[in-house]
Amino acid sequence: MKIFDYKDRNKQFVVTFVTGAVLLGAIVILINMIFSNLQVGRFDLTANNIYTISPSVKKIFSDLEAPIEATYYVSSSEKMPTEWKNLEQDVRDLLKELQLTSNSMFSYKVFDPSEEEEKAALQAKNEKNEEESSLLTSEEEQDKITHERIAERLYEKGVIPFGVRSTSRDEFAIKRVYSSIVLSYLDRKEEVIAEVRPSTFGNLEYDIMSRIYKLITNKRPKIGFYPSQPEIPPQYRRYYQGQTPPDQYTEVVKLLQENGYNVQRTNIKKDDPVPDDIKTMILCLDQPLNERQLYEIDKLVHNGVHIIMAGQMFNYQIARSQKPGEFDLRGMPTRLNINDLIKEYGLEIDDHMFMDKSTTYIQVPVYETKKMGIFQVKQQRYEPVTKPVLIKVETNNINQSLSISNGVNNIAYMYGNRLIVNEKKMDDNNITYENLFTSSNYSWTRRPYGYNVNINPPEPDQILKHEPLGIYMEGIFTSKYKGQQPPEWEPDQDENTESSDESSIDTTSITGDPQENKFILFGCSNLFKNNILSSVSSHKSLLLNSVDALTLGEELINIRSKNFEARRISEVSAAGKAISKIFVIGFPIVIFILAGFYINIKRKNKRGANS
Repeated sequence: MKIFDYKDRNKQFVVTFVTGAVLLGAIVILINMIFSNLQVGRFDLTANNIYTISPSVKKIFSDLEAPIEATYYVSSSEKMPTEWKNLEQDVRDLLKELQLTSNSMFSYKVFDPSEEEEKAALQAKNEKNEEESSLLTSEEEQDKITHERIAERLYEKGVIPFGVRSTSRDEFAIKRVYSSIVLSYLDRKEEVIAEVRPSTFGNLEYDIMSRIYKLITNKRPKIGFYPSQPEIPPQYRRYYQGQTPPDQYTEVVKLLQENGYNVQRTNIKKDDPVPDDIKTMILCLDQPLNERQLYEIDKLVHNGVHIIMAGQMFNYQIARSQKPGEFDLRGMPTRLNINDLIKEYGLEIDDHMFMDKSTTYIQVPVYETKKMGIFQVKQQRYEPVTKPVLIKVETNNINQSLSISNGVNNIAYMYGNRLIVNEKKMDDNNITYENLFTSSNYSWTRRPYGYNVNINPPEPDQILKHEPLGIYMEGIFTSKYKGQQPPEWEPDQDENTESSDESSIDTTSITGDPQENKFILFGCSNLFKNNILSSVSSHKSLLLNSVDALTLGEELINIRSKNFEARRISEVSAAGKAISKIFVIGFPIVIFILAGFYINIKRKNKRGANS
């Protein structure tokens, strides 16, 4: 009789298990080694393809003469606020995708300045504890890395730590963190994305590619800007009494120059003409243009110079009413006549006052006189006031499919007008357009009658929905002045009209075939004035996106923002709630009853079979 040895069986099992585990581990390691260098990217299963690199990126990378390197300076996740902890990994993933797309023309590295600063502090502490006999030589001191040297070196690159809010348990604090990207290409000046935040991450792909495009061109793009030195409109000259009006567009010029543009301002006059060799012309219009100025703009469009135009038909004055706690709205027409030109292109700025239910507010100064003993003191305070001409464009009415308007939130469309599109004329000229942003689903117009403006909502049949306020167009635009003799320049206010000679008259007319062009129109010039541009950050993004898209290349227009979309569950109706309750309460009971019937029938059948 054979005796079964359990010890041998256990020993054989252990040997077999260990051998299999070692072989399985070796196979896993071997597969990992084989596929570790195989760059397969990621599969994007999101509805909006937020992790998919735009096709235009490959075209931009193909123009690189040499590889470009990105350095991401970021503080460690342990030092980041809670909502920032995943930022480093998200940026790494995006840089990795760009590297895969670039065909080895893009590389990146991640550097933690705070870690180096800690090492430097520890090194300085150790050196301080050394004996005096082992003091460092002057050369060694020069090479010593300190906190100050690291900060200075990064500051020279434009990498500066910035403050972010941090909430931990019951503690609220401001943390200074690093989160910046520096792009290096050949021996050219580095481009810097100074602040990479979770709120701006969706637009990071566009920010990187627009700066790469600037590095490729290796020159500051030249753009024109109107107006130049402020001029007094004829209807307001008596108010200024010879004084120079304030310049409303210094912030625009400063912003564009800081972003690498060579801005040339002009008043489009004989002694202040449109600059040569510009790629884009920005026109901020809130006063009438003379015939020659319209001709020069038409000439730019005909010759293929891209146009960004912002113009409005009204300004308003909000003043305290005689009724307590109320404010009057008074309209002042700008007499802008740009429609004489752009209606040839298939669009117009509506000459009616435009109002919207979605509004913002402004602070209006209010003066009060108070008695203090025998004296009377005049005090000033500010009171928030909202009117339907103080239009607020909500995010859901902004087109996120174009780089020009994506990532732009809550536009303050103050005193602006709606745009009127002539679909037939655009179709006849093969001009395509897209709305950049629109009004809400409750807006209306008023005729400019009287001094005080009627702001009451209209009748239901007069309500307008989603009227265009900003438009992007591309195609071939029909010239109004083609083949005509150029209008003469109008003399300056102080210039003697009789002193002009015939030799100063420009006889070059618009001839030849028009070039394909791009045109952006906003029905509000207040968008880019100093007081609004400096206080509403989304207007800066709108301006820079518009200039980048038209000046740097058409590939950038198609790079859209990758923002996460919040999909909220819609509100359930009363009938739906009732059905849900009945289902939750009644369904288990029905299942229980059906199960009882099934078991009972099955038992009866079994008894019948046995009998």
